[in-house]
Amino acid sequence: MPDSQYESGLVRRLRTDRNWRVGAMAAALALVLGGTVAAVAAQRSEPAGISDGPLTAAPATADTVPAGRIVKKMPADCGVSKRTAARLAPGSDPDAEKGGLFREGGPGSCMWYSLDDGKVKCGICTGDFRNERVLNVDIVLAGNRLQSPIGEAMRQMDEPPSPVRGSAPPEIVEGLGEEATARYSAETDTGGAIVKFRVGNAVATVRYRGWDAVRGERRTIPKKTALDGAFAAASETAKSLGTAARPVVSRVKHPVTPPVRHVPKPCDAVPAATVDKVARGAYRERATASLFPALTLPGTSTDACAWKARTSRFADEGQSRTLTVAIIVEDDRLPGLGAFQAGRRYLAAYENLRAGNTPGSDRFTGFKPLAGPGDRAFAVTRVARGSSGGDEGFVAFQKRNLLVEVSYRGADEETPLSGNRLIDSAYTVAVAVERSLRS
Repeated sequence: MPDSQYESGLVRRLRTDRNWRVGAMAAALALVLGGTVAAVAAQRSEPAGISDGPLTAAPATADTVPAGRIVKKMPADCGVSKRTAARLAPGSDPDAEKGGLFREGGPGSCMWYSLDDGKVKCGICTGDFRNERVLNVDIVLAGNRLQSPIGEAMRQMDEPPSPVRGSAPPEIVEGLGEEATARYSAETDTGGAIVKFRVGNAVATVRYRGWDAVRGERRTIPKKTALDGAFAAASETAKSLGTAARPVVSRVKHPVTPPVRHVPKPCDAVPAATVDKVARGAYRERATASLFPALTLPGTSTDACAWKARTSRFADEGQSRTLTVAIIVEDDRLPGLGAFQAGRRYLAAYENLRAGNTPGSDRFTGFKPLAGPGDRAFAVTRVARGSSGGDEGFVAFQKRNLLVEVSYRGADEETPLSGNRLIDSAYTVAVAVERSLRS
């Protein structure tokens, strides 16, 4: 092959190889660029985090909850008549010097004492006696120092009376004030009956106890004797506070409202589509309730879940949203009791927030009753303590034996959310939570 022919062939191959390599590199670059463009396009088509809507406006309604009764004056002798005191504690006398009636702490604290049917008149007595009877009545008028008088009285009703050894769980009492309970213990020294009831902001505790000597032993008075005596005194005390009274122990709480049978965990009570409306891209964690604080009372259980979403890892940048759902369950220890307990705790929070008085340093505003969800509902806003915290909107509702609390807060850059946007977000979620509750 001539050298000229060899050179021309080599040139052609080099040119062809170079063209192939250039084409291959161009194709590869096109693939990379195309993939990048596709990835960017895909990212743009995916929904971003946070979101706000579409939201359902919270429907306000008229306030139909009447103001609770406020008792301002203590009744004389705690409302117990001389005749009843003489029957329950024979020989007792209103004159403290005669050993009959003692007052401790001023008006509203009374005690009638009888030993050997009143035949023994002494301060500290020793010896053999036939019987002893003691009637105590204590009345407390709740004020509004930390919360509404009605809310404070309800809190006092939740406090157990002075420890009584061997006492069974409290029994339901109907026909005595707005709520009442009774306990009995057969212990010799501390035994007897304790009846506790509420009339508006007044909480009365009536205790009737005693013993009889039987064949050289002291035996606590029977349950019927103790309860009958406590009810007799409690009835007169209740009437002196402005309400009729015909107390009776009941095995159910009327009206007997059946409990909600299917109660999901709070983290499972909100559909993903609803979460996406208010906190898209959020992570979940355990939380606590705010309006209905954790209660350690028997039969009450509380669980809460929070969804938190952010678009920046810096606190003062980007957007942030926090959704919290708490569910409080009141068990039906007795038929109808769960719905009753949930109702009274709902009413206590309602009274406190409507009056603008709540325990602690939190400040609430914009209280308004709502037309659902649940059996009854309200909305309120907690005002931020500092400039960076942001307000928090709440929607709370009762559904039979359940209390549900939904709260929402957030910020766009350095501007916290406020106003109806918070309440409407919480209401949108509250409606979805109620749908998850099934009988």
